Amino acid sequence: MAEISVKVDDSGGAYISLAAGEVRDSVQLDELEDAGRIAALESLVLHFDFYGRLIAVEVTSSASSALPPGLLDQAE
Repeated sequence: MAEISVKVDDSGGAYISLAAGEVRDSVQLDELEDAGRIAALESLVLHFDFYGRLIAVEVTSSASSALPPGLLDQAE
C-alpha cells in the first residue's frame, strides 16, 4: 500500500504527498471552466512528476473545507 502523508500549515493550507518524486508540472484547478460550481476547486493544485504522474495535491487555503475530516486527522 502506498504511503500517503498529509501536512497542514498554519495558514490553513495542506499538502498531500502521494508518491516520492520531483514536481515538474502543476495545474491549478481554479483555472478550469467549471471551477465555480465546486468551491473546493478554487484552492486545489495538482502536482505531477516528469512522467506526468500525479504525486501530490496541494490545498492553498481552507483545507478543512476542501478535504474530508478523516484525512486531516492523519496530518503531521
